[in-house]
Amino acid sequence: MQEIDQQTIIDRIWKTPSYDKLRIIEANITKQGAMTPAVEAAIKEHYGALARQIVAEKAAIKLENLTPAEKKIVLAVAEYVGLMKRDRKTASRTILQLKNRGLIGAAEAAVSRAKPTQGFTMLNEADRADLSYEQIILDHPDEFSERALWFARRALGLDNATAKPPAEGDASTQARTELLLDWLKSRRADEPGQIAPYTNADAAQAMGIGDMAKYGRTQGNIQSRLDFACYKLGLPPLGMTAKEWFSRAWNWGDPSWEYPRASMQKAAQDHAWSNAEIFQVLQTTRTLPGGAAKLWKDEAAEHPGAIRAWAEALGAEKEGPYWVLVCNPQKWAIDEFLARGIEVDSWGVRPSDQNRFKPGQLAMIRVGQDRRSKAEREGRPPLEPGIYALCQVLTEPYPATGASDEFWSPGSEREPGWPTVGIRYLHTFLEKPLPIETLKAQVPHVTRQLLDGFQASTFPISVEDFRAVTALLGVSEDDLPDAANVPGLAKSLADIEDKYRDASPEVKERQSRYIERGPVGAKVKKLNGFKCQICDALGHPPHAFLKPNGEPYVEAHHVMPVSKLEKGSLHAANIMTLCANHHRQLHFGGVEVEITETHFTLEVGGVPISIPRPAV
Repeated sequence: MQEIDQQTIIDRIWKTPSYDKLRIIEANITKQGAMTPAVEAAIKEHYGALARQIVAEKAAIKLENLTPAEKKIVLAVAEYVGLMKRDRKTASRTILQLKNRGLIGAAEAAVSRAKPTQGFTMLNEADRADLSYEQIILDHPDEFSERALWFARRALGLDNATAKPPAEGDASTQARTELLLDWLKSRRADEPGQIAPYTNADAAQAMGIGDMAKYGRTQGNIQSRLDFACYKLGLPPLGMTAKEWFSRAWNWGDPSWEYPRASMQKAAQDHAWSNAEIFQVLQTTRTLPGGAAKLWKDEAAEHPGAIRAWAEALGAEKEGPYWVLVCNPQKWAIDEFLARGIEVDSWGVRPSDQNRFKPGQLAMIRVGQDRRSKAEREGRPPLEPGIYALCQVLTEPYPATGASDEFWSPGSEREPGWPTVGIRYLHTFLEKPLPIETLKAQVPHVTRQLLDGFQASTFPISVEDFRAVTALLGVSEDDLPDAANVPGLAKSLADIEDKYRDASPEVKERQSRYIERGPVGAKVKKLNGFKCQICDALGHPPHAFLKPNGEPYVEAHHVMPVSKLEKGSLHAANIMTLCANHHRQLHFGGVEVEITETHFTLEVGGVPISIPRPAV
């Protein structure tokens, strides 16, 4: 009976979802005298599991494919986070360092200082000195710099060969990776621009590696990490911008297939590298372990088709390319756009892609996480990440005017001069999109950028991946136009840009008409004396600028969104009159408005406000 009770307690411990609840359970077990060695071990192990989850989530670190040292660093941070949380303290500085520097880089930076780290002291006092950064560095010297080793030995009371630590130039893998990235960035004549070819000896010198015979393997590892980051981002491999690739490079995966090294190198050297792309590569390398070999081997074992599709797509644009157009609904309300049934529009493209876009090419629209507030969605449920439309490119890229329409959120509008193409919507799936989770389950071999997301407006996709997606959407090739043939209804560049020419005043009129839904709004404005009711209630000047007809400018806000089509939403009693700033704040600032029989009540900037409802 005692064993059953003990197992029940342990099962309950492992189901506990948070530190605070586990702390309460631990106190109750102790109070009831039910603490046994097995229960105590389960509590300690679950504290560690919860801490590892916190480390992974908050520091944006994947816990797979880690080197031995990196695995220990995760355990060390988890133990430290656990100790801090049990003392009701946070380890936010440690988490931030992991996020900014990666596992190895964070350990290097933490130990390379005059005094031992707080983590070292706390772990030592908790009899877990084996998990201190210093001990990990000593146990795995191959993964760290001589400088970090010097400081680790000193903290552990061991002798060093020199009285002073080695110079900071003897850097860790991630630090050297970042040195190489900065150097490659400096080799461009323009932004975006091509990287001037270089020798491996040149790159070694840029990273502070003086002896290629001794450190050639180190350099190859660093370039291979860069290449893996590029693979994840759908970019050509940065390491192939060199004049010659390492002889041992590009041997991962199926031995019956060879990487098209020459065409991969040409793609890398011809590519116009932008600051944004190089920054994305940098951020991605900070999430990777120090050793590249395991990364590539594991990826080749799990997703050989994805690697092959990426490598071959770099060589030749056969049957395409096909495109993925990436949409962030927080910036551009694609659900409102698709609901209008608009057939022809435009899309901003990544500057480095602009020379590859041609009329007739086909594309799909991928929607990412919908992070809009409930107010921004006007009560609609958030969009599920997935594929929402199939399109055809209608024009060569052209510099857009920069004007916006009502679907853009304030401050997110397309910049003037941004490369833009005209597109025609062929099939839309607003009511029944293809979820990304379905793609992951049904076609896990497709490009990782499509499955995991991509922080840019566009990226190319192989014809095989495009067809795999359209098949799941239930769209056959017969339902799509020939990618080489632009239909006669395609708008010219002038036609499409005409939609946005002089758009600033036009957008205001369109948005006002769209929101007011007829003459009721105008009557309420006149009834309220063209005042902003929030400004008036706060004691601020209630009138904005005067329009040419002498009327003060004011906007009508429907408290109950018209888009919900609820009874009474178009009635005068549902309208407030507001200046443009407060109108935007109510739509996008998360302000909740309560409707009583006679008043609207809300809180703006911490000030409670009550506004009488109109009666027309």
